[in-house]
Amino acid sequence: MVQSVSTLATNRGYGQEDVTPLSAIRKRASKVSNLWIFDSPKNNRRLTVSGDVPFMHLVLLEGDITVAGYDLVDDPFKVTSDSRAGYVRVRNRDGGEHWLVIGRQGRKRTSASDDAAMPQELQEKARAAGVTVHRRSELELVGKDILLDNWLVLCAIMTRARSYPSYVETERFLAALTRHGSLRVADVLATPDVDPAIMLAVVAKALQDARVHTDLNRHYFGMNSQLTRVRS
Repeated sequence: MVQSVSTLATNRGYGQEDVTPLSAIRKRASKVSNLWIFDSPKNNRRLTVSGDVPFMHLVLLEGDITVAGYDLVDDPFKVTSDSRAGYVRVRNRDGGEHWLVIGRQGRKRTSASDDAAMPQELQEKARAAGVTVHRRSELELVGKDILLDNWLVLCAIMTRARSYPSYVETERFLAALTRHGSLRVADVLATPDVDPAIMLAVVAKALQDARVHTDLNRHYFGMNSQLTRVRS
């Protein structure tokens, strides 16, 4: 049995004075760059990410239901000064793709079509491939504290249970959704003869694959989160 992580989603009551991921990052010295070792459930691989802003944007890609996966190409985080212009290749569920250049932007918001600050090499490569390059910075993270926090939790839940079979929990979760259409996380975890940690991972994966929905933008994921079946 997996060590239960249900406490991770229990009693998550955050007050106004609690530190959110964005507020914590804003307090850091501007010259400090964290190195993140991140197990990506969407890519089923471990990634090394330099910098808080790139890491946060990749976490949000994990929860983007339009994204099938993403790849780190060349040096997307500019770890070395003489490296080739890197980017994040985002593979969409509809078969298309787009590229992301992620880094700190400053105070001024720039459009996706602003090529001036992009390396010439990358502009030429994108034109040759017929893809659009989008810029992402800390500005696009404003107002997404709750969403980011939720996907940090959900990715951790999936990672902890990834080595364990989940067919029993998946079968019973889908059966419960078929019967009820909508139910709370607490109700799912109360299903007899299931491992709570694996069941939470099944729920997290269902949210990532858009098989179920709950409001992750405005409410923290927890025992009272209402899961609604998404009908295609």
